[in-house]
Amino acid sequence: MVAKKWEMKEQISKDVEEQLLYCYGIDPDKKEDFFSPSYEEKLRSPFEILNMDKAAERILKAIKNNEKILLYGDYDADGICGTIVFHDFFKKIEFSNFDAYIPDRHKDGYGLTLEGIDEFKKQGVNLIITIDCGITDVEEIKKANDLGIDTIVTDHHFQGENLPPALAVVDPKQEKDEYPFEMLCGAAVAFKVVNAVIEKGDFNIVDGWTKWLLDVVCIATIADMMPLVDENRAIVFYGLQVLKKTKRLGLLALFKKLKITQKNVKEDDIAFFIAPRINTAGRMGRAGISFELLSTESEEEAEWATDRLDQKNDERKELVGNIISEVDKLIDGNPDKEAFLCFGNENWEPGVLGIAANRILENYNKPVVLWGKGEGKYFKGSARSNGSLNFVELMSVLGDDYFSDFGGHALSAGFTIKGDKLKDLGSAFTEALNKIQPEKVENSVMIDKETSLGEVDWKFLKVVEKFEPFGMGNPKPVFLIKDLEVSEVKMFGNGSIHMRIDFKKDNGKVLSAIAFFMKNEGVFEIKKGDRIDLLASVERSTFKGYDELRLKIVDFKIL
Repeated sequence: MVAKKWEMKEQISKDVEEQLLYCYGIDPDKKEDFFSPSYEEKLRSPFEILNMDKAAERILKAIKNNEKILLYGDYDADGICGTIVFHDFFKKIEFSNFDAYIPDRHKDGYGLTLEGIDEFKKQGVNLIITIDCGITDVEEIKKANDLGIDTIVTDHHFQGENLPPALAVVDPKQEKDEYPFEMLCGAAVAFKVVNAVIEKGDFNIVDGWTKWLLDVVCIATIADMMPLVDENRAIVFYGLQVLKKTKRLGLLALFKKLKITQKNVKEDDIAFFIAPRINTAGRMGRAGISFELLSTESEEEAEWATDRLDQKNDERKELVGNIISEVDKLIDGNPDKEAFLCFGNENWEPGVLGIAANRILENYNKPVVLWGKGEGKYFKGSARSNGSLNFVELMSVLGDDYFSDFGGHALSAGFTIKGDKLKDLGSAFTEALNKIQPEKVENSVMIDKETSLGEVDWKFLKVVEKFEPFGMGNPKPVFLIKDLEVSEVKMFGNGSIHMRIDFKKDNGKVLSAIAFFMKNEGVFEIKKGDRIDLLASVERSTFKGYDELRLKIVDFKIL
């Protein structure tokens, strides 16, 4: 476990709610607007996004003339959920002349392909709508134009040097867009487009029907680690309410398989259980399975897809664990030798490298680059930053000399490496690093409030829950509890990789604190009878339908 610096935020009140309002920067006079965001006020008009009117007009024309539409979604949870948004809308208006295509990570790679455009022409496609991809597909969309196929790009990634020559590019991150909130996920952009089409068209749809689509938009927003502020907070806030009522057979089967009580589903259930399984099909096999899970109207197919995804998720966890173990051995206790960690293996499956990189980043608090080929045709990699450098900027320095394709976000990026450049990749990254200005990042944790074991009860938790949903941009509050005596330490889970520490309150009741994936974290020195200072969040566990108040460990120090 990498040592963290503990920093206490200014303590302005002993009252939990007042202190947290201060820490989150919320005006006490406007707290109810934060606790219960208004759907109508928070979600802006879709027509404020550049090119939305043109996109809506073209989709309406295709519907009116019964043109063939192809939905081309990315193979991750965001792209799949965004494709479901369009799928559900077309089904709702009884428009059937459309197909949904989720590309194969190994066969197709990311985004549109020239070969795919040829195939879509043969199929008689008149209009392609991309979801969560397309913003960098300049040559592919030019070819579609040459073949007489119109393209609407709906995406949320940064544009390249040139925008694709699509009929309409709907992406709040494109340079000329002035939409006030650009941090929407791909599915949320798709949701905006569907709302615009409905608003501009003349359909027999009751007002507010699109809210039922928020279950998948909520999943995508959390899965893609979008900041839960502004519009995203409202999307997830109401999306969780929809999830508690959703009738999607695939999600109901997934809840049952994972022992999630539907009425209690929370953002952590999505982040740690639901989204990884939707993502795992694209990482480990055919992403279409996840699309079938979310779109099926057959209980039998829903159960089959759920079992298949659960199996693939187990395989994914094993692969990730093996990669992390190999990297730990290569680092050999000396992670500070290099400015960032760069490792690769031809046998590593590219689809799981992002997850492995995230875990390694958490373990060592250093930027991480991993590459592999697995069963694919090309060497691909994933990069994760701790904030000290922008990987898209770094890879732009190397450019076409090293990568046939790269992109993503500042802290999370992916790339395809030219095979002859593999042996020089580490040194090339180091040279490129000298051309940009890395920032110093301290591995610190901010403490919102000091409290006591006796103060942590259900009433305390209900105050904390007012600030939900938690996630990127709205993290769980961290509490300091000093001088606790450990009454029990247990490792649990398959392979005993998770840890539980029990503490006894003055009234004799036990309050447990848990931490996940601690097997390789060097924590086995803690034992019964030790006294520790603990940093933890407070949460409600509803595993197997049983309500439990517990702490989730952020860090601890043995006294």
